[in-house]
Amino acid sequence: MAQEPLSVDQLYINAESLAADFSLFPRKEPASVVSGLLTERQIEAALENLRGMEVDEYIAATVAPTEESKRPGAKALIQALDVPVFNEIDMGPLYSAELEFDSNGTKRRFGFITQNRAHASGVWGPEHHTEAARLASNFAIRSMPIVTFMDTPGADPYEEANANNQAHAISLLIAEMCNADIPTIGIILGLGYSGGAIPLAASNLILSVRDGVFNTINPKGLANIARKYNLSWQECAKQVGVSAYELYEQGNIDGIIDYVPGEDDKLDNLKAAIVTGIQNVENSIARFVADNEYISDHYRRAVDRYLDPAPKLVPPEASSSLSMTRSVTEFTNVFGVAYRYLRYLGVRKRIRATST
Repeated sequence: MAQEPLSVDQLYINAESLAADFSLFPRKEPASVVSGLLTERQIEAALENLRGMEVDEYIAATVAPTEESKRPGAKALIQALDVPVFNEIDMGPLYSAELEFDSNGTKRRFGFITQNRAHASGVWGPEHHTEAARLASNFAIRSMPIVTFMDTPGADPYEEANANNQAHAISLLIAEMCNADIPTIGIILGLGYSGGAIPLAASNLILSVRDGVFNTINPKGLANIARKYNLSWQECAKQVGVSAYELYEQGNIDGIIDYVPGEDDKLDNLKAAIVTGIQNVENSIARFVADNEYISDHYRRAVDRYLDPAPKLVPPEASSSLSMTRSVTEFTNVFGVAYRYLRYLGVRKRIRATST
């Protein structure tokens, strides 16, 4: 007897149980499938060192390097990669370009959306989030993998930004990054705090440079919220664990690139992590589709709804926040469905609440 196709609701109910142990690659040794990463042993050694530090020593080793004013920005780093660069967009703290890499002997273009700390410390306003959403949609339509660089103390929190719908612009970017039907990699390049970094972290794979830091709220903001505990922001940072090594231990990132901006002798590790990271996502997606027939069933129903939509319903493939109509040439394939679904699994796995 043929198995009844899963409903959309059931698809995501299944995701809740799958998310508990889901990973795009073997959790214990990511360096075995993505090049340029630290090994599990190297990460554990760094963690042991961090655990023995006092608060001030911890801040000096983790947060302070990312706040260094002379630290290279995303644009300078991309230029240092020494690969062909096309279609640059420079909006101060937002820098985007298409880069051409050698991928197993084939030339491939990846779309980069980055926060450039060289301008306004990488802080984005509504116009930057909106432009990034447009770029993400455009890259996806052109089947171009997306690489994001997170490097910001947070989104612009001031009155003018809020008056211009900052929250809506951030939500728009989150939606576009989640809806992208191509492989995506998010790389924490320095500071990765709050609503400024969260949208770019909605990726299939999240990596960090060795001294990258990330948290859903800036430790200084956390200290203000938790005033009754009378903790300094430095204590908050250490309690939460913002370093790349702690983020990896917590399961919030997938690997640590053996590179720090400015280390020209290790720049090849960053390039290798980008190229092999995309390859790994693509290979994992192919295996997932082959092993899970319900993904193909879900896609077939999406095609049926596209060809014969209910009179009052918008076809599901027209759900882009930026465009409510898509031509058949832009219609995603079954792997696009899987990219979105597995991205959901990865993000869902990282969402957790803890009390300290």
